[in-house]
Amino acid sequence: MSDRPPAEELRRSVAVLATEWWLVGGVLAGYVTYGVWVIGTGIALDAFAPALATTSLTTVGQTAVTGLVVLAAVAWLLVPAVGAAWLLDRQLSNLSGNLVSQYSIDHPGVLPAPSGVLMLLAGAAALAVGPRTPVLVVMTVASVHLLVRTVAFGRRVYSFSYRPLFTALSAVSTAAFAAAWLVQAPGLPGPVGTRVTDAGVGTVVETGLGAAGIAPGTATGYLVAVPALLSGLYLVTQAVLARRIRAKAPLANPVKRAEQRYPIMPPVADSSRPGPPEPSTNGASAAATTDSPSTDAKSTEKQSSGATANTTEDSSHTRVFTTDEPIPDDDEAMAAVRGEREEQEDDGWIDDTAIFSPDGATSSDDECGSCGEEIPRESVTFCPNCGERIRR
Repeated sequence: MSDRPPAEELRRSVAVLATEWWLVGGVLAGYVTYGVWVIGTGIALDAFAPALATTSLTTVGQTAVTGLVVLAAVAWLLVPAVGAAWLLDRQLSNLSGNLVSQYSIDHPGVLPAPSGVLMLLAGAAALAVGPRTPVLVVMTVASVHLLVRTVAFGRRVYSFSYRPLFTALSAVSTAAFAAAWLVQAPGLPGPVGTRVTDAGVGTVVETGLGAAGIAPGTATGYLVAVPALLSGLYLVTQAVLARRIRAKAPLANPVKRAEQRYPIMPPVADSSRPGPPEPSTNGASAAATTDSPSTDAKSTEKQSSGATANTTEDSSHTRVFTTDEPIPDDDEAMAAVRGEREEQEDDGWIDDTAIFSPDGATSSDDECGSCGEEIPRESVTFCPNCGERIRR
């Protein structure tokens, strides 16, 4: 967990805007592509099935539902919603680590903060001055960005993080944006407005506004605010559920996806690691009390044998000098160390495989093979000159 202050984390969240160029290009491309799709499908229906476009299929209240309205619900709302949700899910799916690398903020909760503040200011302006075009444009930009940041936040956190939920959130938000585009499309100037009218968009919009009983400007404001409302609802719900999960800490076995962060929890005790002994039951205590003499005897024997082994091992690997012995100099110490290493490497078969010469068997002195120093046979097995071990 980072110790960065909230102001620093908020600055990092704003700095992430420089990496979200794909969002600007995607929104502009989607706006143009959606317009071409609406005009093309509307004109195609009027050209190939003109009777279906005007035929009343059913009635909802006092509003007749024609074939063109059904086409608008499927081709102009449902299909774009599915396509945009798939694209956003692919962009934020962390297939190549892009989610973690791009939104690598220690506190993901600050991700929706910039666009959330902008959306609140634009909403307050819309309530104060009405649904004017500049205000609606700012609301749309803030709502789109808040949706993207909320999905990124939801994928990064541990609590209440379900990918189907984010797909549904993106799909419903895209359908709301598409409906807002349809409401504003009949007012487009020039040849584009004419094509939109030929595609029957005006008829569909009049049917929808008549059924809802609201004005076009108000409907646009409501529609562009839908993603922000859904994002805010998710953020509040996630905060409540995250607090409840933290209250149940520690989690025994938290499972997460690759792009998620582990929940902030106290450490979980690991049974595989050594720790204080667990208290035994009454039966086990009684058995331990009954068997205490034999157990103590065995423990004493084990401790004695262990102490003997440790003493033997220590004496075999450590040379102890008493007060009545002179302290060796560096050369003697190095010679002793080399001798101990050679003794450790000794395979125990040197005496049995030694080769004796007739002269060597009767001579009184041995000669060091390294420096040529004569060494009495009664002397130590190390050369006092160079410290090399004497093979006898």
